Amino acid sequence: DHDDSEPLTLDIDQNGNADEKNDCVYLNIKENMEEGKSTTYMKLGASLSDEWGFDYISKIDDDSVLAIELLLELMEDELPPMPYNRRTYGGGIWASYAHHHMYAPGQFYFMSADLAHYVSNEITPEDRRKKMHWRHTEDADMGTFIFSHPRPIKFMNLSSFRFWHHPKKSKTEFLAGWKSIGGLPGHGNLLPFWHLCPSWMSGKGI
Repeated sequence: DHDDSEPLTLDIDQNGNADEKNDCVYLNIKENMEEGKSTTYMKLGASLSDEWGFDYISKIDDDSVLAIELLLELMEDELPPMPYNRRTYGGGIWASYAHHHMYAPGQFYFMSADLAHYVSNEITPEDRRKKMHWRHTEDADMGTFIFSHPRPIKFMNLSSFRFWHHPKKSKTEFLAGWKSIGGLPGHGNLLPFWHLCPSWMSGKGI
């Protein structure tokens, strides 16, 4: 987690290499999955929003294949700009048994810039650690941070307009996903009861 006064970004990566094409951003934290990388990324997004007026910040897994045209369609048709988008959060949908809330899985989710500011700047690193699940889980923890906001959260469930393939772990799978991008969006069930209900009933959810 980036929780000090050091610069938020660096000019070189962990191996001392600079990005000659200037299309990469190096966050000033150790590489990790569950220990603050996403909130640090949201901190960067919030700072860029302050500078450039971005309305939303999104996050995607590196094994997701996203249909850019459909993302742009969603942005154009469904996502209002600031200040009309306050406390907006969306993606697919899953649930936290331990913390009693829904959340967007990490394969793709987005939030309004004000929420990015809230989770990365208004919640202290100490409070974030207290709110995390006993088994740190990036997307579930992010949902916990967001739903700790004292005001109502507007959640957009994209399960019926899923414009990405996931997971595509290997190069072969990723290329196959890219070639089949025209088959998106996927229209899934609004709530994955067949997975959630047995876990909830048995008390074995996350």
